[in-house]
Amino acid sequence: MPKVRLRIRLSILGGASLLAMIAYPIACLAQSTTAPAETESDPVAYLNRALDEIQTHALRRGSVNWPRIRAEALACVSHAGSTVDTYGAIRFALASLGDHHSSLHLTPAQQVIESHRNKNESCGEQQLESSPAGLSPYVGRYEPDGQIEQFGGKPFALVVVPKCFPQNNKQFVQFETKLQRIVADLDKSHPLGWIVDLRGNVGGNMWPMLAGIGPVLGEGDHLGEFFDTDGHAVWRYRNGIAGESENGKVTSYPAVAGTPYKLASKPNVAVLIDRSTGSSGEAVAIAFRSRPKTRFFGEHTEGVSTVNAVLPLSDGASLWLTVGVQADRHGKQYLDGFAPDEVVDGGDKALPPTQDPVVQAALRWLSRLAPK
Repeated sequence: MPKVRLRIRLSILGGASLLAMIAYPIACLAQSTTAPAETESDPVAYLNRALDEIQTHALRRGSVNWPRIRAEALACVSHAGSTVDTYGAIRFALASLGDHHSSLHLTPAQQVIESHRNKNESCGEQQLESSPAGLSPYVGRYEPDGQIEQFGGKPFALVVVPKCFPQNNKQFVQFETKLQRIVADLDKSHPLGWIVDLRGNVGGNMWPMLAGIGPVLGEGDHLGEFFDTDGHAVWRYRNGIAGESENGKVTSYPAVAGTPYKLASKPNVAVLIDRSTGSSGEAVAIAFRSRPKTRFFGEHTEGVSTVNAVLPLSDGASLWLTVGVQADRHGKQYLDGFAPDEVVDGGDKALPPTQDPVVQAALRWLSRLAPK
């Protein structure tokens, strides 16, 4: 099995209910849709190599009874005729980690082949945790948005930061630039506080989200961290550019187009989160987590605030393996996400701000802090 790894600072759509392939920046994972003949590789050797990778690199590898998991997984492939017949056993091993974020990704051709196999031969899949009950009604938002909300005769800015899955650098820059321009336009109304709405943000690429909301978050060289099996990297945002630094080396991502916007002062910020704020959406929330003059409203986040790495398998499938965890600027880790400062049930229906209990709770807090 190749030892090539690609650390993902974006990751999978959060949770067992929303697994999907991300095209940016890992175009190398694109595959042909033509179904080939099933591989003749030794299925048992193939499974053992996959289990070796999981046992070596997974963040939660120490919490697994490996002799038992290996025995059960290998028992499932005793009559396997191809590597496709091992996928259920690999999923079983990944589920045993309990990180809610590791997964097996197949090529379109492999999906076709697997779809025709006998479902009764699946290994351990009945032990996979069920999908979380109920997605956020705000998962369907795809574009940044914003508006001024009046509360008690005072103006407050509301910015929606949705999931972001850019296919290329152009889309990356378009997203972050649009988000910053929304911030700039709202700032013309001189809001007395800001609401950053991350509800339904299941993830994607965190960097255009971070750069886009950067003027509200504030600049800094240590806005959060990744801790993984290789060390840790620090998040940063300055002058329209988001990036990370690791062992003294700074990696910068595409800058916003035009002149980056800057707020004149550091405002009070209410951050809205819910059960579908996950993965990279959680990363953006965590960047605000230890920011001064900030309070969180809504529901507990999804709890997939982890770092994934792509480990290719010999037949073209790949392990998307959780190898690290996100932390705030003080180093506090959030392996299981976090609860808001003020719990407010958002319900199962998207509501306009004037009827939205989470928005109204945030406005009440901001209004109390606003100048008389």
